[in-house]
Amino acid sequence: MYKKINHYLRAIWAENIKEWKIELTYKADFVRGMIDPLVYVLPYLLYGIALVGGRTSESLEKLTGTGDLITFVTLGYIFIGFLNMALWAMGFSLRKEQYWGTLESVFAAPVPRWVYALGMAAHSTMHQGLMISLQLIVISIVFKLSVNMGGIVPSLGVVGVMLIALYGLGMMIASLTLIFKQGWLISEALSSLIMIITPIAYPLAVLPVFMQKAAMALPTTYGILTVRHFLIGEKMGFSVGTSFLRLAILCVLWVVFGLIVFAFIDKRTRRSGTLAHY
Repeated sequence: MYKKINHYLRAIWAENIKEWKIELTYKADFVRGMIDPLVYVLPYLLYGIALVGGRTSESLEKLTGTGDLITFVTLGYIFIGFLNMALWAMGFSLRKEQYWGTLESVFAAPVPRWVYALGMAAHSTMHQGLMISLQLIVISIVFKLSVNMGGIVPSLGVVGVMLIALYGLGMMIASLTLIFKQGWLISEALSSLIMIITPIAYPLAVLPVFMQKAAMALPTTYGILTVRHFLIGEKMGFSVGTSFLRLAILCVLWVVFGLIVFAFIDKRTRRSGTLAHY
């Protein structure tokens, strides 16, 4: 058992290193990818300041318990990076192998296909971590974010559990690429839907009731609410223990569902002989 686990871990690390080598070969594109999230979030912060008339909102404070618009929105948009990791980076991984003509070689490796997906997850997590760190540093310098430093460690624990759940979603999206080929269509649809009902830049209370209920099925909702609770004191409407429990349950459900879908589609495409279809 130990040898098998070690074998899988080596394969996961090898996939991670392979992706880093490819990315760092195209340095200009890598730098652009690091800057993109920062450019993406700045307009929202400036729009918020212009509409509210400053960085503090009384309406936001009544709904969430914190009136710091800049910190509220910045912490929310950090989670877009994690969501993109699952829906785009992991989901698009198999399509990239098709572009490069290496998908069959990768799938012929003596490890389960889900190990390959976890290798992509490891790389995506590190990559998104770098982008988010840069984003936080720059915004902190420009706007001086105000957070409770004691909440950083529990926040990292929340993010870790949430990431595991998103890995399940990423594996499902990656496998769908084997059938639909243009997997970005599914990624874009799911990304748009999840971003709407997840309280990223606005409180959960402003959503219609049916959308609030739908948001309770998303690990990103509990991740964002709990992290902001630890760092800026946002009111959640439920306890931290309840949030961790629900997040853990969703983690198990999403990972199991993602693995089942991945295994089913992998088996189906190999039987039908459509794996190499472009």
